[in-house]
Amino acid sequence: MNKLTTLIACSTLTLAGVAEAATPIQISLPGINLPASQQVEGARASLLYGRTASVKGLDLPVFALSDVNNFTGLQLGVFFGAGRVRNQFNGVAINALNWHDGQDKGVNLGFVNLTNNVQGLNWGAVNIARGNALANVGFVNYAERTTFQIGFINATKHLDGLQIGLANYAENGIFPILPLINFKKSF
Repeated sequence: MNKLTTLIACSTLTLAGVAEAATPIQISLPGINLPASQQVEGARASLLYGRTASVKGLDLPVFALSDVNNFTGLQLGVFFGAGRVRNQFNGVAINALNWHDGQDKGVNLGFVNLTNNVQGLNWGAVNIARGNALANVGFVNYAERTTFQIGFINATKHLDGLQIGLANYAENGIFPILPLINFKKSF
């Protein structure tokens, strides 16, 4: 009987490990992930809407919003694809909309970038960053704290670097509003 109990325990642990293992390919539709794994290490495509916990590799939102907790790799929106990352983003996102709530390391290329604490580059028509943004390049840029902005309109609460644009606003600047160039460096 002892051997049978050991065999059942080992089988259960093995199957539990398989159930939690990452899947190499996933297709996501509203409310459905095929296969149902919440961990993707490989490639994932979302059609209309897809939600999963973690993606490492390639994520393709196809006329969709891809919604993940943690992402590492390349996110490439097809036909107005959008990407939402709730916790941790590491990589390159090329979407119509990049919506990153957590920590962000890498490059975001999009028509609109809504980000938080970016250690990297936001490049888009509209860049709005809560927290820190290392660099924003676009027509309209806003960041609570920033090091570099270039665009037609740039705004920040705390500048510790350079703004280049038609109108530049830095709440902590010697002159809060300046045309063409605004610079503030903390020593």
